[in-house]
Amino acid sequence: MPRFLSIVGCLVALALASLTGRSAPLPGTSGRAVTDSTKQTVVIPANPQRVLSLCTSATDTLLRLGEGARLAGIDEYSRVVPGTSNLTVLGKGSAISREQVLARGIDLAFVWWFQEDAAKLLADLRVPVVRLRCGRASEVPDTIRLVGQCVGATNAAEALARSVTEKLARLTPISTNSGPRVYLELYSPFKTSGADSYLNDLIELAGGHNIAAKGNGALLLSAEQLLAADPQCVVLLAGFGPPQQFSRRGGLGSLAAVKAGRVHILDRYYLVSGAGLPEGVAALRQLIQSKPSTQP
Repeated sequence: MPRFLSIVGCLVALALASLTGRSAPLPGTSGRAVTDSTKQTVVIPANPQRVLSLCTSATDTLLRLGEGARLAGIDEYSRVVPGTSNLTVLGKGSAISREQVLARGIDLAFVWWFQEDAAKLLADLRVPVVRLRCGRASEVPDTIRLVGQCVGATNAAEALARSVTEKLARLTPISTNSGPRVYLELYSPFKTSGADSYLNDLIELAGGHNIAAKGNGALLLSAEQLLAADPQCVVLLAGFGPPQQFSRRGGLGSLAAVKAGRVHILDRYYLVSGAGLPEGVAALRQLIQSKPSTQP
């Protein structure tokens, strides 16, 4: 009978966690059940100490919450987050080192919702995996809350999530109907993102009109499509070539943005879907709303 009651208690705890989205203690264990962004219930340590983050959002949130000491490993992309220079890189994207995961005693991992290969590898190593979905601006506050919940920093995470919401509310709204046409290039020539994406949200919050908004998700435009859209403002990411290089691509010198000297550089950190969202909007808005230069 005691064993039966213990099993019932575990099932009740898991059910409550699934319904509320909050962690619940598991009777007779030191673990907790949390519900991740994909609505999966995951049993995690009560107090994880060796965290692996394959998500820039999780990395940024943990550092902002003052929980950076828990980060035993990150992925290469998290290097764009300030304060990660001394952290150990265990891989790039979904390609992670099985040996390093074991050697560093990882006891909790954050992965993106689409990183199934990494999730399977970690699960095979008996590492609890919490999947994060933060592909839209509206998902940022709850992502912060989930990360904080997993490391026992619920109150601090709630304060940070509210701060993000309040800062966005204080930004003076700008109508996108009259906003400039914006092309934001991602990492390689003609790569951008359409509607239903964090990048599109960022452009719209900054008062611009994404020229690729008729498409969805990651897109690879042709030079002809870019010329037809004729953006009034072009935003490139730092480290992927100067404005002059963009302007020298065949035919692009005729774009309105190039003629007006409105080809700008944006720090990659501002594309991290996390607590830096208000700062990212402000930085992009400054570029989008800048006056044309006097250069021919």
